[in-house]
Order: sequence, then C-alpha cells, then structure tokens
Amino acid sequence: MKTYLIYIVTSLTILLFFSACSDEFLDEKPVGSVNELLLQTEEGVDALLIAAYALLDGYAAGEAVGGAQGEASGTNWIWGDVASDDMYRGDQTGGWSAINDIERYEVRPDNTWLNGAWIRYYDAVSRTNDVLRTLRLAGAKIKPEVASQIEAEARFLRAWYHFQLRIKFEKVAYITEDVDPITVSNDREVWDDIEADIQWGIDNGMEEAPTEIGRASRWAAKAFLARVHLFQSEYSAAKPLLDDIINNGPFELMDHFYDNHNEEHQNNKESIFEIQYSVNDGAGIHNSGVDHQTLFSRKIGFCCDYSAPSFDLFNAFKVDAEGLPLLDDFQQNLLREDHNILFSDEFTPTDVLLDPRVDWTIGRRGVPFLDWGPFTGSDWMLDQQGMGPFLNKKIHFFKRNQGTIKTSDWWWAGGLNGDNFNLFRLSHIILWRAEVAVEEGDLGTALTLVNQIRERAADDIVMGKIGNTNFAAGFVLDIDESQPAANYKLGLYTAFPDQEYARKAVRHEIRLEFALEGMRFFDLVRWGIDGTVLPAYLDSENGLRPWMTGAQYDAGKDDHWPIPQVQIDLQPGVISQDPAH
Repeated sequence: MKTYLIYIVTSLTILLFFSACSDEFLDEKPVGSVNELLLQTEEGVDALLIAAYALLDGYAAGEAVGGAQGEASGTNWIWGDVASDDMYRGDQTGGWSAINDIERYEVRPDNTWLNGAWIRYYDAVSRTNDVLRTLRLAGAKIKPEVASQIEAEARFLRAWYHFQLRIKFEKVAYITEDVDPITVSNDREVWDDIEADIQWGIDNGMEEAPTEIGRASRWAAKAFLARVHLFQSEYSAAKPLLDDIINNGPFELMDHFYDNHNEEHQNNKESIFEIQYSVNDGAGIHNSGVDHQTLFSRKIGFCCDYSAPSFDLFNAFKVDAEGLPLLDDFQQNLLREDHNILFSDEFTPTDVLLDPRVDWTIGRRGVPFLDWGPFTGSDWMLDQQGMGPFLNKKIHFFKRNQGTIKTSDWWWAGGLNGDNFNLFRLSHIILWRAEVAVEEGDLGTALTLVNQIRERAADDIVMGKIGNTNFAAGFVLDIDESQPAANYKLGLYTAFPDQEYARKAVRHEIRLEFALEGMRFFDLVRWGIDGTVLPAYLDSENGLRPWMTGAQYDAGKDDHWPIPQVQIDLQPGVISQDPAH
C-alpha cells in the first residue's frame, strides 16, 4: 500500500521537533533552535526535504492570512491567468489591489506582489539547499541509494522554484548549496542550471514509482525537463522525453475530462505530479492551498469571487457545425451571457454550439454547477457587473463533500478543500508532443494526438437542461435531467492542411484543455504571440470592464516582470534591473 507524503508543513515545526530530541536535561537549546548534528540522519534530512516540498503551494504557515497570498501560488493564477486573456482578477473594488496593476500590465518595481513572489521562491530554494548541505554533512550515515534519491528530489525542487522565478523574471540568480547567496548575480541565463538539476535525478536513480504519493518521480522529472526545453523552443530535446512518457510510462487518460479537477479522483492514473492539499487534519488552513481553494462565489464558500473566467475564454469554446473550434473568428459577436443582468431578470443562455469542456471549466447562469444545483447568476457573486458573469469551476468542490474533503467554515475561507493541483498529467504530455510534431512538420502525428484529447472530451457533457429564465425568490426549478445542459458539439479534425493551421489548432487545444490552470500567459510568451494576442484581447473587451480602460500590452517589456526594487537595494551591484524596465 502506498502512503502519502503530507508536505504542507513548516521548517519551524521540524526544527522544534528535532530540538526536543535531546536526552540531556542540561543540553536544552533555546526554543526554535536546532543542533545541526541532529539533522544529519536519514530522518532529519528527509524532514528538511518535506519542508522544501511544503512551498510548492507558495505558502509558509504562520504568515498572516490576507498578507502574502498568491504571489508564489502553485496554481500561478495571478501570473499565468490574470495576466492573460483567460481570467479577470475578479472580486470587488479594494481587494488585493496590487493585482490590478498586473492585470493592466502596469507593474512597477515597487509592486508588493513582485517582492512577495521573489522572497517566497528564494525561501523555497534555500530549503532545498539546506537539504543538500545537510546531506553532504551526513555522509556515510545515510545509505548511498537513499542519499541519491533525496538529492534527486531536492534538485528537482530547486529547479522547479528557479523555473518559477525564470518564467516571471527574466533576470534571476541561480542559487546552489555551495555558494553565498548574497554574492550571486542575476547577470547570466539560468536555463542550463535548471536542466542540469533535473537531469541529475533522471541519471541517478530517481524512483519511477515513489512509495509515498506526493514525491516527485523520474516521470515527473522527465515531464518537467520537457517543459523546460519547450520554453526554449528546443523541440528535438523535448521529443524523446515526451515519447518515453507516452510509450513507456504507466499513465492513461482518465475517462472524464473533469476527473482531473474532481477532489474524489486525486492522484489518478493520468496524474504525473500534483501539489498535495489536505483539510480537516488539524494542521490549519495552509494545508489546503489558501488562494486556490478560496476563490469561490459567496454562494459556496463565502469569499471571494477572484479568478473569474474572461469573456474571451468563454468565446474560445465556440465551435462550428462540425464541432471544430473557430480558430480565427471566435472573438466575433462576443457572447456576454448574463453580464449586468440580475438573477431575477429574464435571461436564456446562448444556444450557440459549444465545446462541452466549457461547462466543466466555466460556471455560468442556467447550467448545473456540479451538484450544487443551477448557477442562478448575480446572486452567487459579490460584483457581477465588475467581474463578469462567470465562475472558475475547476477549483470548486462538490456539495456532497462538505465536512470531509472540504473544511469546516472558517470566516471568509469557507471554501477551503483538499482538492490537489495537478502540475503534470498525461494530457499535458500528449499536447506538448503534438506541439513538437507541428514544429517538425509531422502533421499526421499532431492530428492523431490532438484528436486523442478531443475524443476523450466529446461525450463528457454536463447533463440537465434548465428551463427557468429567471431565478427570482421562490422559483421552482424546471430541469430535464435527461437532456444536455446546453448545445454541445465536439468534432475530430479530419486533417491539418498546413503547418500554420496545425499550429493554431494545437495551441487552441492547449488553451481549452488547460484553461484557468496558470499556463496561458507563459505559453503566449514562449510561443512569441503575446504581442498580437493580448492587444487583440484588450481591444475586443474594450469597455466591458471600466478599470481596464486604456490598458495596453507591450511585448518588449510586459512579457516578464521587473525585478523588485527592494531586492536591488538589498544587494547593490549584485542584483540588477531587467533593462526592459
């Protein structure tokens, strides 16, 4: 039987545990301190490793709720989604205002969220280096095969945290265990360092099937390394890694698209690596990922309506009579659904043909919302006029799991739940391999792989046709459970006529399959199309959200964020600003 690695813990907890291990009453250490020798055992080093895993979700327990939330979130909902054409900040005026500048591409070096991200990721890097330093000191006390596995995992995590820095800040310092961090400059590229750390684990016996769920496997390392190569357009280097996972890995697509977001199907057969969340375990709210699991409607979790899907994303799910995406035309006749329409007013959802994944991704009026009944519109939201009419469905939990997989109500965080966040799964690998095939001109392989993903989603539809046109107080639900909730159609491609068409099709498929999962902005940048897509997005939604009036995107500057000024001030002559800023 596999056990779970519960790694949402704190370094302080570990230090206090080991500092209490002395048999000598007179050998007591000050509270919170630790004798380094006590950690030079397999148990001690593994405890440090768990502390390094703990920051995958971007949080350190003990920090004030309402303070550092989201800057380094494992979901990347701010930097990867709000900064893209997929998501609005949401909420109402006044909440987490630093996000406004991110959404408008007006981030200055003094933005507090920049510094929060920088600090949290380098804190995580420091934890990985603590593991590696202590491992070296332990020497022969730890069996070679165990030491190798610990080092592989620590280096995987160190690469991951530096990767998160690199995709946000173009100029970062790569900190290893054998250097003085305050002397390391950000004056060189770090991709090779990231690759070397990941490759070390692949080459040195990283486990293919860890006995504890939650630890990184060799398959996760290969998926990560392929992703790093894709960010550098190194398609020939990514290809064998992706092929190996597809052909030799133990992974299969789940039967249903939404199983990858359903808290009842965590660590499933499609999953390669997940951030492990938990609730009701006595460890506090940070175990459940705080920002990822509290961005709910007031109907379900009380707070806060953040991470609202955009009109552009909703319209990207439109399809033609054959069930194929409108790759070039989806922004025409922009569907706004019930925007600015009260729940008690008359409204009928669109009957335009849609990809069925839309209603597993986006919550919208007149469609069943998991097992919560119909989403009735503005009464579910704090500020429907400001945030738009949609909710992020992928982060919500089933009503039937209240009190079990969902935590007990706690002030504004009533939506906290134990739904993991999937960083790598087989569907990622399949579509990334399709991307490689397109760039190599192998359009037949790309076609087959894209259709494999589409075929899984074709019949995975939301059932329950709702006949109500308003949801005024006392309404009686009119629903036909035998009918699809909306007008769905998803067809398979019969051919990719040329490389440019194939490229658009694969990229669009990646958008639909992984919408609201923190990838979109980074994909636009690595594809080199952010300078065309994001200005077009801002133009198409002009006037729909007042606070976005006048917002502009400059690909030469806004594709990465400025280095926090406070970090430059703390390390003068060592850390320098990105010249674009």
